[in-house]
Amino acid sequence: MHPCTRDVFNHFKSPWFFFDSKDEYEQLFRNHGFDIIYSELREESNLFSVEQAYKIYQSGAENGYLNQSFYTVTLTDNYISTFRELVKEALQEQADNSGMINLKFERIYLVAKKTMNFQPSNPCMLT
Repeated sequence: MHPCTRDVFNHFKSPWFFFDSKDEYEQLFRNHGFDIIYSELREESNLFSVEQAYKIYQSGAENGYLNQSFYTVTLTDNYISTFRELVKEALQEQADNSGMINLKFERIYLVAKKTMNFQPSNPCMLT
């Protein structure tokens, strides 16, 4: 963790959760009244320029990492701009000699159908 962002980032609560297997994702859906038709957990890998990789970061991850809702302290403009610069630097450091980064994503592909008349075992469970 970088010393310029450490104090604030220590108050970050991740909005994401990740499972280790497709079976765990399937179970989450089954617990909420879905029948699984298809699922696959796949690692995808693609080459991107540093600029492209940063745009990908901005389109997704940044919405979590720089969202006030996920911090227990107030984010300042200085923190946000420093965080962005650190991400750019980290991406630059990962680039190969041709300026490309091999971005890897693990994705779950899941098709499910809602079970008719599903009754949760826990009446407080949202469906």
